[in-house]
This record gives sequence, structure tokens and C-alpha cells, in this order.
Amino acid sequence: MITTTVHDGIRAFAAAVRSHLDDLPGDDVDDLLDGLEADLADQASEAGEDFTIPDAATYAVELRAAAGLPERGSAVSKKRVPLVQQVKTGSRELHDLVRANPAGAWLLDLFVALRPVWWVLRAVVLYLLIAPVLIFNGNTSDGFLSRALTAANFPGLVVFLGILLLSIQWGRGRWIPGRPLRILRTIVNVLAVAIAPFFLIGLLTSLQTAVWNASSPPFQASAPGLALDGNRIRNIFAYDSDGNPISSVQLFDQEGRPLTTVGMAGSEDWDIFFAGGGGPVPVADTSPGRAPLWNVYPLREVPADKWTWTEIDLSKAVIPAAPFAHVQPLPDTGVGPTTGATPSPQPTEAVAP
Repeated sequence: MITTTVHDGIRAFAAAVRSHLDDLPGDDVDDLLDGLEADLADQASEAGEDFTIPDAATYAVELRAAAGLPERGSAVSKKRVPLVQQVKTGSRELHDLVRANPAGAWLLDLFVALRPVWWVLRAVVLYLLIAPVLIFNGNTSDGFLSRALTAANFPGLVVFLGILLLSIQWGRGRWIPGRPLRILRTIVNVLAVAIAPFFLIGLLTSLQTAVWNASSPPFQASAPGLALDGNRIRNIFAYDSDGNPISSVQLFDQEGRPLTTVGMAGSEDWDIFFAGGGGPVPVADTSPGRAPLWNVYPLREVPADKWTWTEIDLSKAVIPAAPFAHVQPLPDTGVGPTTGATPSPQPTEAVAP
């Protein structure tokens, strides 16, 4: 008959063996120790007073060897720890290591004091992430970053304030009653840390562009040559005081410079600007032994159907028809044109009294 002392000794032995196998997964330990206490109880009944409880450490080693398991302390036999638990353990160890250093402790205290700043930054990053979809329908052009940061419209302001309130409550440990929301908060934190540098770069770029535009003179686009209301002038037609068209009129500006409609010539004889438009191509006035003149109007033109993209035949140039065959004559004011210096006054013959 087995005494109570023997039963207690067997239970203590089994617990000791289990402690020597605690580096193994729990399922493996249960398989190894299944029926151990019952087997020892049977041996004790058969042996009687000669029964001796073996050494727990030696027995654990023999169990490992019999099951083909590695020895205690090897890399393979280490207990499997969930990844989340490993991260938590590593975080605590890192925190304790940093806290042990005075400078590290000061830095950690500073970060703790700046936690509200992180709550606001997290809200801003989350808002910038979802605002294009919820508010601007995915349109991020035309300075979206600045518009999103300032929440310049009513829907954007409401959404941002809601996200800010949620971030603050999360920071205070509120509004996260269950595990799913805590996991969501962790995902949002990781996402905010990863995206924040890109949004910061975009913000700095937008500010730099705004400063550059404010300090630079406004760009004024202008058509080459002569233009009217932003449209390039191809030709000019002159009429005399009687309203009749005049040919071969040379025009100059107030400085005596030739008044030309050609601002960009592909050659000395024809205008590349209008050649690229598919319509008539103006041609300069040319004479043997003289440079082409571009201020003699109306300019000759090569019709649109008389030239190709690779060749312009100047012999096909003609003087285009004037827009009007006749215009309204100018009223006769009795004052003729001034040509030259004003004549000096002539002395008049005195009349005798």
C-alpha cells in the first residue's frame, strides 16, 4: 500500500520534472509527462519499501533523449513566444535600458510631456490621408496640401475637428473599449509615423513655392511679334484718306524701328510661327541685292494649299486680298500732312498810313 508521503513525493517529483522541461512547448511537455504519476504509483506499489523516487533533473534529461528532443538551453528548444509578447518584452527592456541613463531618462520625460503634440500631429496626418477621398473627391491639385491643412471649408473643418477629438481621446486612453480598437489605434500610429515625413516634405515644398511666387514678378505671356488682345497679327492692310487700299506701305514705330508682325522667323524669307499653324505663311518683301523687309505691308503670303510641312515655295506667294475693298473716307479738315520743317514766317510789306 502506498502511503500519503509517497504520493506527495511522486507529485513533487512530477512538478520538478516539469520545471526542468519548461523550455519546451507546453504541448510537448504534456505528452512527455502523460501518465508519469500513475506509472510511478504502480512502481511504488510493486516495490514497497524498496521504492526510491529518481532524480528529477536526470529523469528530465532521459525523457529528452528518449523523445529525440534537444538538450535544455539549445536554440531549438527555446519556448515559442508570440510575436506580440516579444515586442512588448523588447519594448519594456529598451525602456528600462534608456531609463537607466540620466540623459535617456530626461529624453523620455520630454517625450511624455510632448505627447499632446503627437496627438495633434496624428490627427493632422490622418486628416490629410482621408480628406482627398471624403471631401475633395480625390482631387489633390491646386495646392491641396495647404487647403487641407487650413481646413478652408466647412466640411473639412468638421472632419478635422472630429479626427482631432478622436486622437486626443485615444491619447488619454479613452474610446478604446475593446481589443479591435486598440489594434486599430496601433495601426494608425504606425501609419502616421510612416507617412508624416512625406507630408512634411510636401508642406515645405508648398511653402517654398508660395514664397517663390510671392517674391517673383508675375509672368506676362505675350505673343511673338505684333498681337491684338493676345492674338498674333499675321498681316496689316493700310487705307488712304479716301478709303482706298494702299500697297507697299513701310511702317516704323516711334523710335524708327521697323514695325513687323514677325517675332520668330524660321528663315529670312518666311515666318515659322504661321508655318506651324497650317494656314497662310507670310513672306518678306525681297529685292535682288537687298535684305528681306518685314515691315512692308501688306506682306505677301503663301496660301495654305501651296506649301507642305517640309517645303515652302516662295514663288507661290501672292498679295492677299484686303479685308475691305473700300472703307469710309476721312473727313477733309483742310490741314495737309506736315513734310519737313515748318516754314519761317515771311516779312510783310508795311502799309503807309
